[in-house]
Amino acid sequence: MAKTNTLLRQTAYEYILDLIMTRQLLPGDKVPEAAVAQKFQISRTPVRDAMQQLANEGLLEIFPNRFVQVRTYTEDDIVEIGALRLAMDTLSVKLASLFGSRADFIKLDEIAADCEDASRRDDHQNRRELDCRFHMYLAEIAGNNLLMKFQKELYLRVQYIMLCYPNSVERESEHIHQHHQIAEALINNNLDEALRLITDHLTSFYNLEARYPKDFFKGI
Repeated sequence: MAKTNTLLRQTAYEYILDLIMTRQLLPGDKVPEAAVAQKFQISRTPVRDAMQQLANEGLLEIFPNRFVQVRTYTEDDIVEIGALRLAMDTLSVKLASLFGSRADFIKLDEIAADCEDASRRDDHQNRRELDCRFHMYLAEIAGNNLLMKFQKELYLRVQYIMLCYPNSVERESEHIHQHHQIAEALINNNLDEALRLITDHLTSFYNLEARYPKDFFKGI
């Protein structure tokens, strides 16, 4: 019975997540709880469990006894996520430089190349996924399980922000190319350059310099 409930919740979870990630549900839209339950001929309980999971992951807002809606992110929310990402990615770069192998960094560079290729082809969905995969693999190379856990918890929020709140980064092609430059710096054992690049990469994307003093993140 428990296994069945888990499967039903997972089915509802994946369906609602797909509605969000394909922009069939936009920020502020209400989640059609009854329609989801009817679609899969299930009770509302696994649907509510699925919505609670998505709320925990930062994609939904639950207003008890009223409704559930797709979360709307404020500028402050996005900047907070950006600052946290930069702190964690800086640690990832430092640990990766210490524990990563040349083979690890070559694979990281291959992900960067795939991301750049997706961007050239205007394949926005794959570009977003590969962008996140690059940063997730960087954390994996770092070899810190707790860091990896926190990165995974941010993963959906980051994907959602990239989808629904795209930032018009100046020289976007150069911004995406920085993935390759970060990997190349790690291959060449140039930690200072890798740290400079990751700081510039995320500071520009989240416009952190508008909120924090210049060089605030230097040396984190």
